[in-house]
Amino acid sequence: MKKMKSLFTFLLAASLLAACGSTKKEQNAGNETVDGKEKTETVGDDKNKQENGEQQPENQTSDGQDQTENELGEDKEESESDNVRLLEQNLTYQMNGQEKEETAFLKESDNQDFSLYVLPGYELTGEEPQKDVLYLKENDTLFMRIEILPAETDLNVEIETAKSQLESVSSEIKHAKPDRYKWLKGAAGFTADNGNEKVSVFLVPQKDRLLKLTIFTPTKEDMEDPFLTMAETIEEK
Repeated sequence: MKKMKSLFTFLLAASLLAACGSTKKEQNAGNETVDGKEKTETVGDDKNKQENGEQQPENQTSDGQDQTENELGEDKEESESDNVRLLEQNLTYQMNGQEKEETAFLKESDNQDFSLYVLPGYELTGEEPQKDVLYLKENDTLFMRIEILPAETDLNVEIETAKSQLESVSSEIKHAKPDRYKWLKGAAGFTADNGNEKVSVFLVPQKDRLLKLTIFTPTKEDMEDPFLTMAETIEEK
């Protein structure tokens, strides 16, 4: 009888232990399922955020603008500010064998798309459409005509036109290219002199245009240099 009781007690204990083991396994399995589900949901949420654009690329700012575009914009603004011209500039020129330096003042053409620095005693005015005249106030027979021609202008045609104009001054036309002006290195220059009046024509190819300068000065006076010095400062507005 005691043996039967002991056996019953042993079987009861074994059943309780088995039940406890099953409960722990089920709890662990449940936890793994919950953890796995949460992990899956977390990965899915991250993917959805990326697809919806909630996460920003490294090269974008907080407002969504590309940093490269911002930098280009800043460079453009700096470039534009670099093109702003001062209201005055010192110019050095020669007249009758003497070197002079004076403060020239910025002047914009009302006729054409350019500005330049004008020395004291000179005046810039419109002559006719697409032509300006820069002249000496005390003697307006000393002047320079400024013409801005389109870039597609045929240079050879303009050279022949210039020679024809100079023939009215003298039949002897000479090449003119003052060595001291580097900016005239690629220019075509011609001059004619009748003993009283000297007329010079310079055709200067530039990036988007052809600059034509016609200078009228007395033969006996070296008055051409101030005009060429001012002409060197001609720039697009």
